[in-house]
Amino acid sequence: MKEIKNIGNTLFEGIVSHTRYKPFNHSFSYHFCYFWFSLNLKKKFKFFKKNKLALFSFYDKDHGEVGKKYINIYEYLKKKFTEKGEKNIYDINLFCLPRILGYVFNPISVFVCFGKKKKATAIIYEVSNTFNERHSYYCKINKRNIVKKRFHVSPFFNIKGHYVITFSINRKFVNLFIIYNIKNQKIFEASFKGRSITMNDKNLLGIFFKNIFQNLKVTIGIHFQALKLF
Repeated sequence: MKEIKNIGNTLFEGIVSHTRYKPFNHSFSYHFCYFWFSLNLKKKFKFFKKNKLALFSFYDKDHGEVGKKYINIYEYLKKKFTEKGEKNIYDINLFCLPRILGYVFNPISVFVCFGKKKKATAIIYEVSNTFNERHSYYCKINKRNIVKKRFHVSPFFNIKGHYVITFSINRKFVNLFIIYNIKNQKIFEASFKGRSITMNDKNLLGIFFKNIFQNLKVTIGIHFQALKLF
């Protein structure tokens, strides 16, 4: 990882890009706004709520193991990080798409564990597919994370190969970059590059009217691009 800073609750507006290299070239990009916030969300917002319906919301049940009800996803993840050897956990932050008017689909969510001196110590990449399945990849904080693929995401790819993932975030920018390799061949890559916006009620309201259909765009876009590939 280049840099992961505990910067507080922030909006990141930018571009999601996907490029497929095998068995043929295919690419597309969309405009999105991702949220970065502490799972112990203490600051009160009019338009962003935890476990309550609002313009933007975050629900504990949208993450973790499918089918389990979590009273507090923070405690669940804290236990997961502790089981992996993380100690003295200060906070856990999440980078994801929020619910908009109650609807969301997150292809990938990034949970970052902060330890002593608010330093990032570990990360969980949570991947979801359109079949209502989820899988989590735990990694230590390194320049980049290499993880063996263990979860079916696309009907066009088998469970083979590995991902190379880099994630960096600071007060100005965020970068999430994923490369999928099979036998040293780059098959697919995806990225999000975003610029920071202060998370406050004025900006939340502006983002809502600007990006009101972004979450529907995720689901529709996945199926539309799959149809084009077929």
